[in-house]
Amino acid sequence: MLGISPQDVDSHARWIAKEKFPFALLADVDLAVADAFGVKGNKAIPVKRSVFIVDEAGIVRYRYEGTVKAIFKKPKALAKVLRDL
Repeated sequence: MLGISPQDVDSHARWIAKEKFPFALLADVDLAVADAFGVKGNKAIPVKRSVFIVDEAGIVRYRYEGTVKAIFKKPKALAKVLRDL
């Protein structure tokens, strides 16, 4: 599991320490990953908050694309998606 966000690596390091985030958090400062996954936003909000579950073969098995100020999916909801795959 990993996260991807448009903030830079230094910003991620501070956030990971503060929130004790246990997964890798990658920096997509040029929005190449957001563009590839079709979740690039606009100038005000560069990336739509989204969740993807990708299997070992690289196939997207689940996609959730939030709206502006979207709340991420709850871990229990994502655990159910994983169990159902």
